Amino acid sequence: MNVDKESFASLMGLKEQLKVKQEEARIAAEKEQKRKEAAAKAHEFENAMKELGVKKKIGREDKVFHALPKPAPIPRQRYADEKAVLEDSLSDNISIDHLLDSDERLSYRAPSMAPDVPKKLHQGAWSIKGTLDLHGYTSEEARLLLVEFLNEERKAGHRAVRIIHGQGFGSAGRKPVLKEKVPVWLAQRKEVLAFVQAPPYDGGAGAVYVLLAP
Repeated sequence: MNVDKESFASLMGLKEQLKVKQEEARIAAEKEQKRKEAAAKAHEFENAMKELGVKKKIGREDKVFHALPKPAPIPRQRYADEKAVLEDSLSDNISIDHLLDSDERLSYRAPSMAPDVPKKLHQGAWSIKGTLDLHGYTSEEARLLLVEFLNEERKAGHRAVRIIHGQGFGSAGRKPVLKEKVPVWLAQRKEVLAFVQAPPYDGGAGAVYVLLAP
């Protein structure tokens, strides 16, 4: 009888051991399956990063370092300027004929400026420090680029700049769209003190010199 009890206990112990080993094997199999799935996802992710030009840094195998440059801090003023560019709206539906000087070339001056300022600007009294070329841009793109350009140039302390609007020879119907709109936009900007048609050697009727407030 004692032998039977011992045999029974031994058999039960063996069954328990088998159950434990089966459970351990199941857990190990699940871990291996998860490891394979994670490895497959990591490999897929790494291939996707390679296509984007992101390189893996050599180091610990369980960590992936992406060689991405840290974004430069954005000054609050620059953020405000860029936001202003997006929100800024210059009208196309105003007439500035009464603001233009009546001479042989396009010219404009703010009421606070002396009558001879456009002429001096045309003659090079202020050195041209920056140029914006609007060739190839749509009217809406040109409008935003113009505002952003003026903001950046004034922030840099530049007084005189050149804006190339072209003469419209490449436009549909050869109509000078930007040539007509750029002076209207400039006249609406408070920082624009004067503008005048550029000399022949620097764009002529296809460009304007602009004098900005300090």
